[in-house]
Amino acid sequence: MTGCATRQSAGAVDVVVIGAGHSGLAMSHVLGQRGIEHVVLERGEVANSWRTERWDSLRLLTPNWMTRLPGYSYRGTEPDGYMSAGEVVDFISAYATVTSAPVLTHTAVTGVVPIGESGNGYQVSTTQGEWRYRAVVLATGACNLSVVPRLAEAMPAGVEQFTAQTYRNPQQLAEGGVLVVGGSATGLQLAREIQESGRPVTLAVGEHVRMPRVYRGRDIQWWMLASGVLDQRIEDVDEPDRARRVPSPQLVGTPERATLDLNVLRIQGVEVVGRLAGIRDGKAQFSGSLRNVCSLADLK
Repeated sequence: MTGCATRQSAGAVDVVVIGAGHSGLAMSHVLGQRGIEHVVLERGEVANSWRTERWDSLRLLTPNWMTRLPGYSYRGTEPDGYMSAGEVVDFISAYATVTSAPVLTHTAVTGVVPIGESGNGYQVSTTQGEWRYRAVVLATGACNLSVVPRLAEAMPAGVEQFTAQTYRNPQQLAEGGVLVVGGSATGLQLAREIQESGRPVTLAVGEHVRMPRVYRGRDIQWWMLASGVLDQRIEDVDEPDRARRVPSPQLVGTPERATLDLNVLRIQGVEVVGRLAGIRDGKAQFSGSLRNVCSLADLK
């Protein structure tokens, strides 16, 4: 258990929040400010995904001074640094303690069912029992299931496949060449790390967004915040559906505040090809659109 959590009986609280990551804990803080009785249910420990589903060398793409939650912000000595996954765990765990979040850990939710047709609340089934609540907040995260294209089913059986959730470090990988699929921040970081381990790497790239890490002495995220880009709501853009599909930028957080993009990787020795379009007879097929998508990224 974390904070002031205790086992809640049916009807003891109004709201259940599912997930004790940063979103669930922020919701808990807001509910507490309004005097709404609630409980936060977590399948593992606080910040569980950050503990169990991140690669070893991961660092945030945003500088530390941007790391904040309602009523709590970064308090360290390196505001221009970039948190590691372990430091994010410490930050979120400290927030749970400071806010006295009523978290029940190791309580996995197995089902949520509406009670009746008149909106009388929800029956919540967990590995620790059953409860009833007036309202349910799902704060389980948007990236708990890896998006694996169906063409991966055609990969030869002898080729081992990893997702960003199951990859930890290059030592997991067999000797030989590695294909990294995806040219946003994660793909670039893993391609660089694996190449530096001595393995030849091919990076398959589709539409992407690249930008410098630092511009005129300030982190690019400072400029995005100051210009209002980060405050823009999806409803305010001209094409919301397209905006939802815009890739995350090619960035990396390092002590040197270095820029990482396709040019850097090519100099390092990574072979950059177009989007992975198919697999036929054990051979990967790549789109010929690389030049076009790179030109579009340059324009943006």
